[in-house]
Amino acid sequence: MIKAQRLKKVWKNCVDLQVGHPLGYFQPSTPQEVITIIREAERKGYKVKAVGSGHSFSDIALTRDFLINTHKLNKILSTDLLSPLPAMDTAHLFVCECGVLIKQLNAALDARKLALPNMGAYTGQTIAGAISTATHGSGITLGSLASLVEAVVMIGENGEVFHIERGQGISAAPIQLGNVPVTLIQDDEAFLSSVVSMGCLGVTYALVLKVTDAYLLKEERTFSSWEKVKKQLRREGLLGANRHLEVLLNPYQTHTKGDHDCLITQRNICEPETSTSWFRLHRAWFYTLVGWLMPNFLLNAILRFLFNTFPKSTPYLIQASLKTLRDGCYIDKSFKVLDLGKANNIAAYSLEIAFPSASYQQAVEALFVIFGQIAADGEQYITSPFSLRFVKTSAHYLAMQYGAKDDFVCMIEFPVLKGTVGGEEILSRIEHDMYRYGGIPHWGQYNHVGIGDHTLDKLYPQFYKWMANYRRFCKKGTFENNFTERCRIIA
Repeated sequence: MIKAQRLKKVWKNCVDLQVGHPLGYFQPSTPQEVITIIREAERKGYKVKAVGSGHSFSDIALTRDFLINTHKLNKILSTDLLSPLPAMDTAHLFVCECGVLIKQLNAALDARKLALPNMGAYTGQTIAGAISTATHGSGITLGSLASLVEAVVMIGENGEVFHIERGQGISAAPIQLGNVPVTLIQDDEAFLSSVVSMGCLGVTYALVLKVTDAYLLKEERTFSSWEKVKKQLRREGLLGANRHLEVLLNPYQTHTKGDHDCLITQRNICEPETSTSWFRLHRAWFYTLVGWLMPNFLLNAILRFLFNTFPKSTPYLIQASLKTLRDGCYIDKSFKVLDLGKANNIAAYSLEIAFPSASYQQAVEALFVIFGQIAADGEQYITSPFSLRFVKTSAHYLAMQYGAKDDFVCMIEFPVLKGTVGGEEILSRIEHDMYRYGGIPHWGQYNHVGIGDHTLDKLYPQFYKWMANYRRFCKKGTFENNFTERCRIIA
């Protein structure tokens, strides 16, 4: 038996808001060690939960029993381990273990002149953690990170290893893992259940990804107003004209025009021969300068002091931050442009909700009313702009983006600076009120899905298919934890 690295370990997420005290804390470096941990847990009647970087603001990673930290499962694997079908293009397949950080994955791909077709704004997550919670970037023709997956290698109950693909998969035989036996499953429902599964079906050991050739992106950020922008958010307008589109909105009105200011971020592929200069290789100069000169702890302390001491100044502080982000042109490698950079180091937590394409603008208008009311009645303010990102719908059963094949969803994110007054109360109020517009919260962010009327069978039309596969792989309930209890996921 592999020994627990630490007994009486206190595990915390990235902003110390979720705290757990697992019975055993493990850091395996091979699939054989993961198998041993699972079998020992089952022998003793314990549960198992795998975690990555803890970049989740919900209880999704908490367990009372055995916790597996996946950071040592961080190798890039050779495609020679695969047995692809003869017609398969292996030049754009990439295999890695679950604990590889997205920034490490980007570096490995870049060294091979490859890149992810899309990614989120934060690169400190493990690739398995991001994929299993349907983490996303932006673009109505681009899906979440889960859409890049061609195969999942999962270690399940009894330490059995499964290589899971679509019914029309890429492989003639399962991945080779030395003396570890692997079962190949090519089944659409098993695949669409296991890719986005929050670690509930087993421990994701490795992933086979479909990547693309390396490319440059050009980013342009312009200042506008919600009244102008909302009319342009159509397929034949801004949505269709840009590979990536994001809108940052001030939740509050700061002038007498009765409108909300916003920042539009447009990103598009540019040719490799595009000329660059120092200014084009960096974002807005003030943003870049603050990132270089101000330590994270000092920036966080200053912001907390301002928001808590002068709450009524919040709308104007948000307005100032939007203006500092304006930028005429920033050109770099795709993964550098998509990475938000310094802003990721601000100690914050967030709620994010997926809205259908038909109702997201109604939700935005309702949000303005909510923010205005709680500011007037209790001086509670959300401490940042909220963002709109547009993402292609997903076929994965428990992805927030699940929907019709040729549609898109609008992901609206609400970040809150840690330590500011009323933050969790505001997010709870938003979540409760946004269900009426068809909103579905992001698994990895602040949420209360499964509590009250907001059960998974009501939010996800294919939940019954996912549950069928949960019961197929989890007859003993080995991977149950706090999260599955809340969501009433029972073997």
